[in-house]
Amino acid sequence: MESQSPDTLNWALALAPSRDAAGISEAHGLMTGLVAASPQIDMDTLWHHWALLNLNSDLAADDPANPKDEFWPHLKAALEGIQNALQSPDMAFDALVPATDQPLSQRTEGLAHWCSGFLSGFGASGGTIQDSEAQDALGLLGEIARAASEPDADDAPSEDDERAFSELVEFVKVAALLLHDDRRAQLDITPSATPSTTPDGSHA
Repeated sequence: MESQSPDTLNWALALAPSRDAAGISEAHGLMTGLVAASPQIDMDTLWHHWALLNLNSDLAADDPANPKDEFWPHLKAALEGIQNALQSPDMAFDALVPATDQPLSQRTEGLAHWCSGFLSGFGASGGTIQDSEAQDALGLLGEIARAASEPDADDAPSEDDERAFSELVEFVKVAALLLHDDRRAQLDITPSATPSTTPDGSHA
């Protein structure tokens, strides 16, 4: 995977629908979509959306069989990490996709899964888009989510291929930031108004 903090890799792996690179990318995209669409999302709502998308569980919150305690620390780490990255003044956010030493087809697949996860999360949060540029970005993310590599993509990709993929990764980053900013503008959120979370998931 591309360079990320150990914490990011840990929670993405714990929340991934599958333990391969594509599943890890999808988990990171899903959590990013949930937070981008709902910048002030609280832990209970985050758990609700994630559980419905991943567990298909209708268990009550106080049911002993509910796996909430297992996933809660990872969801909390994801929320804090993504909020910080999306709000970073130096644009520190990056999509978690396979590293550059992996075959281009695997990186393309990882990016497609990331975008698919992002769209699922964004939609689950019920985010609406007002800005036309943000609407276009959302549509292009959908196109990337449906992307597939050519059968011979692993055979020595050209510099043009590599450049095109790098541009796609950069676009995805900018699109996520743009959509997040659009939602913040709609909700009239200033940097100082974004809540932090305490260990029990409540707002500080």
